Amino acid sequence: MRRSHLSLLLATLAVTASAGCGGATTDTAATDGAPAGAPAAAPVHLSGQDRTWLRTIHQGGIADIHVARLAQTHAKSAEVKALGDTLVAERAKLDENLLSSAQQFGVDLPGTLTEAQSKQAEALAQASNARFDRKFVAEMLKSHKDAIAATRRQITRGSAPEVVALAKTTLPSLRSHLDLLRKAARS
Repeated sequence: MRRSHLSLLLATLAVTASAGCGGATTDTAATDGAPAGAPAAAPVHLSGQDRTWLRTIHQGGIADIHVARLAQTHAKSAEVKALGDTLVAERAKLDENLLSSAQQFGVDLPGTLTEAQSKQAEALAQASNARFDRKFVAEMLKSHKDAIAATRRQITRGSAPEVVALAKTTLPSLRSHLDLLRKAARS
């Protein structure tokens, strides 16, 4: 009887431990499609540039999503509200890819706005509708120009091929957002 309780406890712990790891296998050869006895792939070593880009783009994404949510409720024009919808949805997708990659590479990313970003968002939220629209577009233009510059730098100076590839797939979305923001600025 005692042995069956111990077996049950050990089985429960094994299932719990597996679930806590997301059910992922820790044998990298098994996940690569290589035979189980094959040597594991070498871990990716990120440079400071790679880590900085992941953190910078993620931190900017947190702010962009937060401010775009404000646009969904505070904007006067339908165009700026729609732009807020687009930025929330698309930046969230980009950020999901960044978070996944950062986790894979063991890079800790921030989870909240910086103090400066919080103050900027608070000031924006207090702006009147028409003024909100102008400030929102201006802030998003600057944010996206900075993100594009950082992403170009990552593409040319990054050392980890996986992170450079992520930057290359991120750049078209950032450019598309910049085009939408420029159009809104002309309206």
